[in-house]
Amino acid sequence: MIAILIHQQLRVRPISDKERSHGERMLLEFPGKGQVICHNTTPSQKSKVFSYNVVFEPEATQEDVLEFSGVKRLLEMAVEGFSCTAFCYGQTGSGKTHTLTGPPGLVERGTSPYSPEHGLVVRSFVYLFRLINERPDSHFILKASFLEIYNEKVIDLLNPGSARKPLQVRWSKETRGFYVENLFTVDCEQLDDLFAVLEEGMRNRAVGAHAMNAHSSRSHTILCVRVRRDLRADADVTCSTHGKINFVDLAGSEMTKRTHSTGKTLEEANNINRSLMVLGYCIAQLSDGRKRGHIPYRDSKLTKLLADSLAGNGVTLMIACIAPTRSNLSETVNTLRYASRAKKIKSKPIVKMDARDALILSLKREVEALHAENQHLRSALHVQTDYNLDSYSHHRTQSQIEPNKLYQLSQAELVDLVQLHMEENTALRAENTELFGIRDQLLRDHELLSRENERLLKKLEDVNSVCTRSPIIPARPTYSGSNDTNIWTNPATSSANSVASGSSG
Repeated sequence: MIAILIHQQLRVRPISDKERSHGERMLLEFPGKGQVICHNTTPSQKSKVFSYNVVFEPEATQEDVLEFSGVKRLLEMAVEGFSCTAFCYGQTGSGKTHTLTGPPGLVERGTSPYSPEHGLVVRSFVYLFRLINERPDSHFILKASFLEIYNEKVIDLLNPGSARKPLQVRWSKETRGFYVENLFTVDCEQLDDLFAVLEEGMRNRAVGAHAMNAHSSRSHTILCVRVRRDLRADADVTCSTHGKINFVDLAGSEMTKRTHSTGKTLEEANNINRSLMVLGYCIAQLSDGRKRGHIPYRDSKLTKLLADSLAGNGVTLMIACIAPTRSNLSETVNTLRYASRAKKIKSKPIVKMDARDALILSLKREVEALHAENQHLRSALHVQTDYNLDSYSHHRTQSQIEPNKLYQLSQAELVDLVQLHMEENTALRAENTELFGIRDQLLRDHELLSRENERLLKKLEDVNSVCTRSPIIPARPTYSGSNDTNIWTNPATSSANSVASGSSG
């Protein structure tokens, strides 16, 4: 399993007409290679340099974001069975919703999915169905859901009801993750079905206005498209993978002094900032490799539902949206730092598959490996056998008859040929039996030698242990004199001989 870093993108929106009328100017510089230089308002302060995977300058189009952000690769992985997520975040009015769904009201009006004004989500739908159509060997089932987190309450945007009754977020022991209970899902067989899901959800989403943004998102939204792929791996075996792609549009962080929020709007802003603060703290904990302690996913509904995307078994793409003007400098720097921390988070993506299908696929791969090994052994044995048979037949017989000439032989010749082959087969069987007997004898001899070696090694260890415990003292030689010979004897033997001599004297 390979750890993958979160892919980090940066998109800079153009200066608006309102900002231009107030004399705002660009404070960002783009030297290339994914770098952004943020200049300060005073020359005495040092400029800050940030680096990302891709930087989309104000002139970048929606098609550029699709082509170069890595979303296409994300969709391909979702089709293969991975869990993928695309984030958009930043301060309010920085272009997050525009990046994902296009200008305000575009989707709600039912504009054609092929309109050039559409954002990342609709373009991803088009590309997803292109990928599906390019795989006729697989059967796909798409299911979509759309929810929002408004004032720390989870609302189903496809089935909100008259009172917008909140749904409960539960923990699943089976999947080891959080899920939304009773969330409505829609089967999507065509592109228009997915587009209808997005259109319905955008109509029901909570949107408000304040001093900084006339179409401010007052909730976080998560659009989830689940992709089930049934692939026929064999004549009788079908494996299913379960991938998904999440499109997350985070509500923008707000400075209430600038938005002039009051009453309900102020409550919404406080809840938005609180959930974003928890998300930022989770990202800070995950990106700090030195101290990986408790990650407070349970502190907000947003982090519960994004826990798997941040540091689980999925692949995540984060697009930070910023405003380039002086009045937004502090929020821009915070977003740039936020994005830099998120770049350090690692996840370990895996293909999600049914346990039964995973077992079948594993066994199928093992069978294929055994078949390959069997074929290799058969080919090697075939070469060796052909050589032995040819050599054996050359020594026994010199007759080599081609198969097409068998019909030209007489009955007596055929009988002689069959008899000859039967004799050769009998001789080969006898030779094989003899070889097997020799092999068995060698194995038995090898086993006896191994036992003998073990016995000798044990005896040698015993001798070494005795030598280690009590070293042998060499015997002092004594001389037993006689007129004819000089004899070196052991002291004990000499003493015994002396006693014997004394007794005889």
